[in-house]
Amino acid sequence: MSTTHSSHKVLTRQAVLYGAFPIMLANAAAPIVGFVDTWVIGNFVGREALAGIGLGAVIFGIFYWGFGFLRMSTGGLSAQADGADDQRAVQAHLFRAVPMGFAIGLVIFLFQGFLIDGLMQFFPAEMAVDNGARSYLHARLWGLPATLSSIALMGWFIGLARPARALYMQIVLNLINAPLSLLFVAKFGWGLHGVGIASAIAEWGGLLAGLILAAFEIKSRGGFDKIAAQLTTLLDMPALKKLGTANSNIFIRTVALTLGFTFFSRAATEQGTTFLAGHAVLLQFITMIALVLDSFAHVAEARVGAAYGARDIKSFDRAVRLTTEFSFIFAMLCGLTAYLFGPFIIDQLTTDAEVRASARLYLPLCALAPILGFGAWQLDGIYIGITRTAAMRNAGVIAVAIYLAAHYILEPKYGGYGVWAAFLIYYVARGLTMLPAWPGIRRDLSGF
Repeated sequence: MSTTHSSHKVLTRQAVLYGAFPIMLANAAAPIVGFVDTWVIGNFVGREALAGIGLGAVIFGIFYWGFGFLRMSTGGLSAQADGADDQRAVQAHLFRAVPMGFAIGLVIFLFQGFLIDGLMQFFPAEMAVDNGARSYLHARLWGLPATLSSIALMGWFIGLARPARALYMQIVLNLINAPLSLLFVAKFGWGLHGVGIASAIAEWGGLLAGLILAAFEIKSRGGFDKIAAQLTTLLDMPALKKLGTANSNIFIRTVALTLGFTFFSRAATEQGTTFLAGHAVLLQFITMIALVLDSFAHVAEARVGAAYGARDIKSFDRAVRLTTEFSFIFAMLCGLTAYLFGPFIIDQLTTDAEVRASARLYLPLCALAPILGFGAWQLDGIYIGITRTAAMRNAGVIAVAIYLAAHYILEPKYGGYGVWAAFLIYYVARGLTMLPAWPGIRRDLSGF
């Protein structure tokens, strides 16, 4: 099956913006689930519950981001298949990734008691915070199979340069989550369990919308392949080996990345409940900023991957340059916006005066994150697009080692400021540790 679907035109700045905008909205919409949950708990419950949902969200993030290879490898390989106009492979990447995400989510759900108990040992939280986090997690994990299936599906859409479809999934999810969170907490008084259940229900709604959109996408590319041909493609050993290598490398890199962010939150718990609650508020800034900047990395992923699949070195260079320019510009804008409007946003997320003061104290350091970290996000997108996952793996391990060393040097002397300064060093290290592989990658690609 080979149906020409799209012509890969010369990339323009306008096309980068048009491609990034729906991804930006979809990415920004993704953490709105956590943003809404934080707002509901911060305004209708209290400080311990706010710290509890912050801790619960961090642990849920371990499950979510720990299997980020479902999105990354699917996006990169789909982009390459699209560039080569191999529609059978395009379908195969979808049919491999989504069931894999569902299976992983189901296994975690079945063993959640053991996993949550083990992970909670890593965080020295007060009893009220610990209990709240557990309540939130046990409720939200009902939606994890749908969550992991959805991130694989979104990676497929992004790899095919169909970001609007990923946006529609997030819109459906948030339209379900926001009213249910308010209903379950403000009306029924279910607290952290209520926002967790609302999020789980919303994840299933988003997955259903995504599967419908995927069917339309496949039909627009010539329709579903015959079952026998699909099975032959799905079981293609070279393709499976390539997928396995990419997934294992990205998994190791993601484990290192998740360790870094988890350690950051653990360090926050050691500073006390007020700091942890303020930290939970500022994490909403970090998450929103990161996912906005990721939009340009995702455009790079699709365009670079397609150029790689088509063996077009000029398109590759242009995609790298244009997307990086916009990433830098938006990093500066995000940092400035966080600094100027952060106090107002903090006040909307919590009514507790001490938590507000703690969040405002460290806001300037939080605002530096996009400026210092844009290179890491952008290089991630480029390397994913060409599936240079070994370089990402090595850089991820080295960067987290640098971060841990920086933390243990700075935190004893500077306390909360040291916690944040070490985290910013981590962002810089993530970008710098990927640069040594670039000359070799560029030489390999020049052989096109």
